[in-house]
Amino acid sequence: MRSSSTKQVAENNRGLNGRFFTLRSRLYNALSLGLRNEEGGRRWSCTDVETQRHVVRSIDAFLDCISSDMSLHPLVKESVADIVPALGTTLLQKNDAVMKLASKVFVKMVNVIPSSIIESLVLDIVHPISSSLSSCHVPVVTLCATALNLILSYLSSKNERDVWKVLEETETIRYIIRHVRYGGSKPAEFFFEAISLLSRILQRWPSSRFCVWNNNELMEVLSPLSLEPMLSVKAAVLQLYSAIALCRNGAKKLLDSGNLPLQLMVESMDCLNPNYLQLAGFTLAECFAVSEEGRLKMIESYGEPLVKSIISALNSWSLQSGKITKEQLSLIMGACCACKIICWPGKHHNYFWKLGIESVLLKLLLDDFHIKQIPEHFSSLDELEAIARDGLSANFLPAVKPHVWDILGGLAAHCAEDFTAQMLNSELHLKILIMCACLGFAVSLRLTRQRCQTVENELVTRAVLLLIYSPSKYISSQAKSILSGILKPLAKEDIKYLLDTLNATSSGINNTVPDNLQVIHLISMACYSGLPQYRRYVMKNQGIQILLSFIQVSSRNHVHAQRMNTSLHYCGHNMKMCCYEFEEEDWQGDEMFMVFGLLGLAELVHHSGSVKDQVWLKSNEGQLISQVQEICINSFASGSKWYCAYLLSYFGFYGFPSKLGNRIGNALSNDGNTNLTLVLANQEHVNVHGVILRVRCPSLFPSEVKTSRKNEIRLSAHVNHQALLKLLEYVYSGHLRAGEDLVKRLKTLAKHCDLQPLLQMLCRNRPKWRTPVPTFELTSALGPNGRCFSDIVLEAKGHTFEEWKCESCTLSQPHLHAHKAILCASSDHMRALLCSGMQESQSESIKIDLGWKALVRLVNWFYSGKLVPKPKYGCLWHNLNEEEKLEQVIPYVELYCLSDSWLLEDLHKECSRVIVNCLDSVNMATKIIQIGADCFQWDLVELAAKFMAPSFHHLRNSGQLLELDERLVDIVRAASVARLSQ
Repeated sequence: MRSSSTKQVAENNRGLNGRFFTLRSRLYNALSLGLRNEEGGRRWSCTDVETQRHVVRSIDAFLDCISSDMSLHPLVKESVADIVPALGTTLLQKNDAVMKLASKVFVKMVNVIPSSIIESLVLDIVHPISSSLSSCHVPVVTLCATALNLILSYLSSKNERDVWKVLEETETIRYIIRHVRYGGSKPAEFFFEAISLLSRILQRWPSSRFCVWNNNELMEVLSPLSLEPMLSVKAAVLQLYSAIALCRNGAKKLLDSGNLPLQLMVESMDCLNPNYLQLAGFTLAECFAVSEEGRLKMIESYGEPLVKSIISALNSWSLQSGKITKEQLSLIMGACCACKIICWPGKHHNYFWKLGIESVLLKLLLDDFHIKQIPEHFSSLDELEAIARDGLSANFLPAVKPHVWDILGGLAAHCAEDFTAQMLNSELHLKILIMCACLGFAVSLRLTRQRCQTVENELVTRAVLLLIYSPSKYISSQAKSILSGILKPLAKEDIKYLLDTLNATSSGINNTVPDNLQVIHLISMACYSGLPQYRRYVMKNQGIQILLSFIQVSSRNHVHAQRMNTSLHYCGHNMKMCCYEFEEEDWQGDEMFMVFGLLGLAELVHHSGSVKDQVWLKSNEGQLISQVQEICINSFASGSKWYCAYLLSYFGFYGFPSKLGNRIGNALSNDGNTNLTLVLANQEHVNVHGVILRVRCPSLFPSEVKTSRKNEIRLSAHVNHQALLKLLEYVYSGHLRAGEDLVKRLKTLAKHCDLQPLLQMLCRNRPKWRTPVPTFELTSALGPNGRCFSDIVLEAKGHTFEEWKCESCTLSQPHLHAHKAILCASSDHMRALLCSGMQESQSESIKIDLGWKALVRLVNWFYSGKLVPKPKYGCLWHNLNEEEKLEQVIPYVELYCLSDSWLLEDLHKECSRVIVNCLDSVNMATKIIQIGADCFQWDLVELAAKFMAPSFHHLRNSGQLLELDERLVDIVRAASVARLSQ
């Protein structure tokens, strides 16, 4: 009878055969030839080529005998741990013949051995492979790139940082770029592997992108490579473009390089191409679609072919054995992500409707069996609901559903007002789509009570909201009719639950509701507010008061909801975006609470017909107006601003209140510096500032008025004096207040002057989704448009620029031609300087104690309310040296000091924010702390001292604080002590 230990050994070795043990024995015999005793233990080291060759062949033979069943055996793991040092050392010997063999075996090992074992030895594997990319031997580089690409494809996040250090040390990116740039007549496989590896690195490590897209020679080489007959190379180039486009600056570089990237993208999407090539094209389109510039360029240059390719990919698939293949699903997902362009307005919507998008979406939502149940002609809503319920219960393609809801919502939001059933390929299919969305809305509402929320819940709820409030009366009426019927059994119960939950949250009773659930609650409330059958019940249960209270609390506490579903958040892949800072106003951004809360509130106010509601609104009108105006001024999101303006229009306020508008608006009541007179038919007149009129309302400004001398503009007899004054109020401030008696006259004036946003608000038209807010700014007055009205020159301090040249005058000192009216309205200091009767007020030019760059930013602030141009950000910033970074920051430090003495509080805060964001080195902080002390800006000194505090002891010991006087050193020391005490 065998002993228990023998049994245990037999059990442990189950699954291994005699060949395995024979080859393993030969392997270790070969490995023993290179083992050397060194300090710290035995180490594999061998310089003999024949021995190396023998060892590599033994490893190769051993790997050949490992089946998938054996791969996780402890003996295999133990053997791999011994193989890696020998294989790596051999590869590093730089003998071309052995390197080719060793690199080939590395590829085999990575393919054969489970990723969990490779991960445990990843640094020992990556180092020799990445080091060997410096080889001039094409087969070696190709194989090493293949192996490294495979490893990175499943590398876990815990090892990312260490692997990146290895790649940096071995200069992996530099060598790959060199190989691609000087590839010449190398085989297509070489380019495929090298470019694929490069794109993999860029996808994982955002900091690696700059050196790729900023290499002009490499970018030029990629263009001809994309024309390679080998389609995999074309796909690799597209993947690299996608990885570059994950960086905002890289995407801009691609878009500015001409149409080739876009052309390659569209051509690759052709349905005749293999799936992997189509998917590469869709991925690039998805990356471009993140930015407004990318969306516009795609739609304007390749709108129709892009839409055709998307529709083809979404439609040309079929079930095989009752299932969809993995490749088909990947292509559908890629096309869905590219289809997100439908969520923005543009001419491409017509192409989608023309190609039957409603039938394509329905095919993605319901399986073939349920689609075949759809009758050829219209039947009752009950029958359609039954088909939709059964179809949704089958849970067909669950991963695609969130995309379907998002696309459906985008279609509804951007429909034309005159969109009708006759413009559809299948009205029935659209009805069933709307029915499915409404059923999904009802399910989502039930799930929120159980504190369940998913991406799909939010998206289907938002899709229904956009259907209800669609500009198309046809779509809106269909959605309202269907949703009202579905919600009827539990409508009152739902409304009570939603209002109680929102009330509890705004009262501070319940603060445990997650942000995403609160967003769903607000969207659901806005939907109920849009349904005539239930709106009265909402108002009866204090819906207006509760929504207003919720909005007030959210605004006061600066509550923001994290975006759950931006373009790349739910497309099934992890894309690490970089440099996509919040530059342009987004429709909702992280202000979803505001947007949906204001939408619901505006709808209730619009229909507040009862005496009770009107009495409450009248008694709280002042508070409501003040609160909404404040939200409009401080909001960054276009959606919040638009619904604030829409809501204010019901109280006689029209326009978009802003800090800059409020400042410039004061100039209207001041006749100083006016140079234009508007004369009415009855000889009544209004003195205005020509530059403001030229910039803000050019239609009212005749072309023959070209100088800054006093001019008269005679207006039509149809222009009413009061209406004109109100129009000028809007021109100067961006908003106005008027009674109903003047609205009709103002509509006529606004239409004549082509002030479409004002006309929309006067008509109280509901804002269209994603419509940009008309910006209030006067920066065009600094150019040819307003130069003829310039009455003051602002000179910067410092030396004369060698190549300085002004188009308007011969002054050699850097300067700007500005306008007293705007400067006086923007700054009390400038008003005192220019209107005091002192010497400066009589001068044609004044010197400002700022460098040229700071002066440009100051004037832009006066004319736009924005601190532009902004410092470089993202990779552009990180790749500047310390001197260049300081050069970028100094203008803001200068402005920080000046804004304090000039009492420009908002500018002071904005400069502080910029300085804090840019402060990233002790050397910069040392310079800033000294400047702050010299200018007696002790807040700036404290700011820099806090940054230096963690490094105080090192700075003191290294002598880096010697350039500061003892008083400043004490401030840094105190900041360090305060930090340690915390």
